Amino acid sequence: MSLTTGTYNEPNVELTAGSEENDLSWVNYFRVQGKDMFKRTHIMKEPVDKQKQSQLWLYFKSTMTAPKNECKGHDLYGNVFEGPSFASQDYLGLSSDPGLIEEVTRVTKEYGVHSGGSPLAFGSSKYYNQLQKELADFWGYPKSTNIILYPTGWMSGFGVIKGLVRDYDHIVMDKLAHNCLQEGARASTENIHYTKHLDVKEMEDEIRTIRTNEPDVGIFVITESLFSMDSDSPNLVEIQKVCKKYDAFLLIDCAHDTGVIGEKGLGFMEVQGLKDRSNVILLGAGSKVLCTNVGWVGCHDEDVIEYLRYFSSPYMFSNAISPIQAAGALYNLRLVRSPTGLALRKKVMDNILYLRKKLNSLGYKVTGNPSPIVPLLVGGEIKCRLVARIMLNRGVIVNGIEFPVVPKGGARLRLQVMASHTKENLDKLIDIFDSTIKYVETKMELAKSGPNPTVISANSLKPNL
Repeated sequence: MSLTTGTYNEPNVELTAGSEENDLSWVNYFRVQGKDMFKRTHIMKEPVDKQKQSQLWLYFKSTMTAPKNECKGHDLYGNVFEGPSFASQDYLGLSSDPGLIEEVTRVTKEYGVHSGGSPLAFGSSKYYNQLQKELADFWGYPKSTNIILYPTGWMSGFGVIKGLVRDYDHIVMDKLAHNCLQEGARASTENIHYTKHLDVKEMEDEIRTIRTNEPDVGIFVITESLFSMDSDSPNLVEIQKVCKKYDAFLLIDCAHDTGVIGEKGLGFMEVQGLKDRSNVILLGAGSKVLCTNVGWVGCHDEDVIEYLRYFSSPYMFSNAISPIQAAGALYNLRLVRSPTGLALRKKVMDNILYLRKKLNSLGYKVTGNPSPIVPLLVGGEIKCRLVARIMLNRGVIVNGIEFPVVPKGGARLRLQVMASHTKENLDKLIDIFDSTIKYVETKMELAKSGPNPTVISANSLKPNL
């Protein structure tokens, strides 16, 4: 693959009436059948190749520089792009902090690059143990033994459910809960009760019915403090009270707001004032503000955490995070808890509020609460792909999100805001989006109204690189 900055080789995209309805959704190819388990996967190749021919298959973009507020990268087709990036989860912009780089370089020289084993089998390090201790203190737990570390956030979500829930137990969960939580639930029990998004009343109704019918069964309630596709939050205090009323236990996934929301960086549980955590388990992920692949679970009852060390298979049967990762996460955790972290939280929130206000003033819809995730609704799947493709070519890096991750026809740009974004970065995003979506909408209207196909060219709005 030849990579040439400013060279765009994509062919024209032909739009006809009904293009949106005929769009590919890869979820259609999940439940394939047939005894030849290799050959039956081939059914997806033709429709995916069709998308690739139009260069609208926008997955697997690769960075060529650090994922800062401005970044350089390339796509699957040899196109190089460069400009403000709104596709990074580095909300506080700490991944390239000079002090962090110096620290992990020092630890690399001290320890090498590998943990060498699972935590149960000589895989932890002094940095691992210290990270566990300081995460416990950050979340208000008395001991390091109130925290268990996992290699990734996904594994912590899957692992805590699989470790605690048995096939005779019941799970009540928000229907938009993260994939790791849904996979963990399905791997643990068939007794899963999905409730409407953010609907505490329906959640209580399900819990009450279960408790009435089975007085002695375990009930595990699952939600998130910040849902990453809509940037919205449930009433955590009310859910906790409901759980306590019926002797149920609550898991809160705090992956997206920990470190970046709230005066102390404790997320929406801090903002909402959740004080009673006697029946609560918390879940965190370091892939956002801590800038490394680590996950963790915390509970006020340290015996629960000790139990997970033996019955949560992703913990027992995976290598521990490396000393480099542990030291890097520890360095950033200390920054998060410092005056620097507070200043960065203020800066990123200023950016968030500015971006949301400007987009709303132009008539565009952004959903949810102010957070580093700004879901910018676009509509149809093809429309969203075209907008994301052309914006990329014009030097603004964004990710499109579509069905089945969000509802059909609810495709959106999932803009991720960083403390390091400048006003110029934000204004460029707004201007490029505004002109691009208007161009795409005009072309799509022509396709619907005329008998002949309408040709849309991503090259018609080239960047100035």
